[in-house]
Amino acid sequence: MLLFDHGERRSGVPAELERLGVEVRGTRLPAGDYVVSDRLVVERKGPTDLAASIKDRRLFEQLSRLAEAYPSLVLIVEGEPVHMHEAAWQGALGRALTLGASVLRTRDARETAEWIARLYRLEGKPSSSPRGTARVRRPTDDDLQTAEDVLRCLPEISTVGAGRLLAHFGSLERVFAAGREELQEVRGIGPVRARTLDRLFRTTAPSAAGRNVRSLAA
Repeated sequence: MLLFDHGERRSGVPAELERLGVEVRGTRLPAGDYVVSDRLVVERKGPTDLAASIKDRRLFEQLSRLAEAYPSLVLIVEGEPVHMHEAAWQGALGRALTLGASVLRTRDARETAEWIARLYRLEGKPSSSPRGTARVRRPTDDDLQTAEDVLRCLPEISTVGAGRLLAHFGSLERVFAAGREELQEVRGIGPVRARTLDRLFRTTAPSAAGRNVRSLAA
């Protein structure tokens, strides 16, 4: 499900997303306008909002926070910016690129929704199957490397993410004991991913007795 900030409802983009068959839900997001996946967030700026956010420097603060929380950040500039010279807003978009944002220009709410829907579907596709024969990892006495390998088995956790988790918490034990809010303190762990990990860390296996009962019933 794609989450959007409830303030975006009046933009018309959520309605267009629903028309395109995307399941959406409005909520109060701490940052960003559309959480496409655990790793990708979208910030949308309309013609007047872009100029206002540049003048009060809100845009750059927003993008910096989002770049800290998500591996992938997309800034969508919808319509033709107004109330600001072209050189000024183009310079601001250049700075957005240096902050780690990918910048998209769209004509209207419909085209914005089409781009977000496209990103949402791309994020939902499974990874391509690896080519060639997989190499077997050699035994290692490097406990840190082994700990990173364990964390890389978690959904949407890359080598970089595993390293950040260990650096922040100091041990596997503390990583697995961390709650949702603590996980969000780690760069690259957004609210959706933190919720997924928190749920996974609290998952309990059924008791042996319960398994035996199900086996007999089968």
